[in-house]
Amino acid sequence: MLTALFAAGLLATGSAVAAPADEPDQLTPREQAGLEFAGDVLGALFGGGQG
Repeated sequence: MLTALFAAGLLATGSAVAAPADEPDQLTPREQAGLEFAGDVLGALFGGGQG
């Protein structure tokens, strides 16, 4: 299950790694969502919840 989540996170952020944007401080909505998802997965794995 965790492997599947990790793989999904990598696929979601793969476009950000494969093709950098012209302006590095501007992310597409898809890239933002991928980074948020990856952060959620890592937070769940390492107990980095906000509170």
